[in-house]
This record gives sequence, structure tokens and C-alpha cells, in this order.
Amino acid sequence: RPPQRRLLSSHRTHIDMAAIGAMVKNKFVILCVDDEENPLVLRKFLLQKAGYEVITAKSGLEALKIASSEAIDLVLSDHLMPGITGTELARQMKLEHPKLPVVLLSGMNEIPTGADAADLFLSKVEGPDRLCQEIAAVLNGSPRGTI
Repeated sequence: RPPQRRLLSSHRTHIDMAAIGAMVKNKFVILCVDDEENPLVLRKFLLQKAGYEVITAKSGLEALKIASSEAIDLVLSDHLMPGITGTELARQMKLEHPKLPVVLLSGMNEIPTGADAADLFLSKVEGPDRLCQEIAAVLNGSPRGTI
């Protein structure tokens, strides 16, 4: 049976969910953080289709609370958020959970100051395929349960 292809109309990008799902060796748990509802829901859907379990947070403070009470394998956060920015969240996550991978997303093409606290920085313009590929690479390159 050929792999299914999906088209996200907003990006006009073909996503081979079967291939991305095959990259996921275990059911990793991703904490997805964004203050905007629509991107948060879309990312959650995309990551679930790629085989991940997804927990969402609408702020950096909420993300920090969740990370201290849940088993998380990776944090995926928007950079520009009110209160705690993505870079500040990455810095705080690394203080509290040094081995927890943090991936930052931004609509800007330039890497923001302080983004070096994160394990990876991606521009949103790179699209959903690249996001899933990079997350799979980060997760599969780091041992599980190291929080």
C-alpha cells in the first residue's frame, strides 16, 4: 500500500506522513508551546499525525509547570510570546532539565539573541516537512528518559 500524502493548503507542502512516522522509533512526548491558538492546534495535529504524543501550553510559565510534572522528551516553542519568550523559556528549561531538548520556532529568518540556549532553531518558513524531520533527528539522536 503506497504511503499517504497530505497537502496542507496554507503551505502547499506535500507531507509523507508514513515516512515521517517511520522516523519516530518510540512514541515520544512533545511539549508544544505557543501563545496563539491556531498555530498551536496545527502543530499539535501535525506532530500527532507524525506519531508523537503532544501536550500543549499557551505560555512559557505553563510550559515550565508542565515540564516539572510530566515526562517530556522535547519542547517545541514559538519564540515571540508575551511574558517569557522562547529563548527565555529555553534557558529556564535547560536550568531545570539540562538534558531536555528544546527547539525554537520563529517567523523571523534571523536567529534571535539568546537562541543558543536551545538545541535547535528553525524558521517557520522552512515548513512542516523540515520541522518533522528536524524533530525526529533531535529525538532519535538523544537518549529517552534523560530528564
